[in-house]
Amino acid sequence: MKRRVTVIDQAEAQLDWSSVADIPKFPFETFDHMDAAIAIKSFNVGVDPLAAAEWSSRFNGGTRKAVVAALSLLLVIAAAASVVAAIVTSNYWLIAAAPIQMAAFYVSHPASPIRKWVTVGGALSVLAFADLLFNGWVTAATLVAYAGLTFAAVRAAAFIANSSFRKALVKDEELFLAAFASGACTLRNNRTKRVYGVSSE
Repeated sequence: MKRRVTVIDQAEAQLDWSSVADIPKFPFETFDHMDAAIAIKSFNVGVDPLAAAEWSSRFNGGTRKAVVAALSLLLVIAAAASVVAAIVTSNYWLIAAAPIQMAAFYVSHPASPIRKWVTVGGALSVLAFADLLFNGWVTAATLVAYAGLTFAAVRAAAFIANSSFRKALVKDEELFLAAFASGACTLRNNRTKRVYGVSSE
């Protein structure tokens, strides 16, 4: 079974490598050379979304953490608003917004096995919302909007976590080694499409 870096393990990990040069079949002799290749986009670092989320929750800066918290708060407020609106207007179909949000939240995470289909669905939700609203199906359009909002919020939070973790990895060789050893990141040659990574059974 593949291990996942917890980032906490960075200080505790007993690594067999002291630099990227020690990684078998790795394409770079020094971390600086790897960083330079990434800077010109000939290589890029891929990250495990779950490891990125964990790292982000512990080590991300105040602004990024505040944005993620605001996105989470937005979803909670939206769910509460749907219940209040259902009671006030006696349109109890709006109560379905909360379970729709929960389902959308679950499948929208980049680690979801159906993430590609969810991405397509998220894009189509905008068209579905406009079509339903134009045809007078206001409640249905509202429920679709809830799904689309949840999808957008989850993906935005994931983008912040992934990009922050990726930036940290290319600045800190020790963190990169710990993450690479645990399978939390990979290195991809954008020209040949070859992916360098390790996994543990």
